[in-house]
Amino acid sequence: MAFTFTITARALLDIQEKIKYLEAKEKEISRKLKEICNNVTASEGGYTYKQFERKGAVMYAKIPELKLVDLEQYRNEPVIAWRLSYAKQFEEL
Repeated sequence: MAFTFTITARALLDIQEKIKYLEAKEKEISRKLKEICNNVTASEGGYTYKQFERKGAVMYAKIPELKLVDLEQYRNEPVIAWRLSYAKQFEEL
């Protein structure tokens, strides 16, 4: 199991690192595209790059009427999450 775990964990970490790289690249290219179209909606070659606005999140902590309300009863079910970490001293793997 240990070898299989290590190989699988390394594969997951590699993918996570690629995602981080791609997300940074996405931000860079998005900034460049915004610059090219002068921050206004633009279309060319079948592509459209359009700015839109979404409503912001409600900041429940700032609503005085809710200070006395137990919001826990309105929560969704808990979300189970996993996080992979890597100890640098095992770099030779």
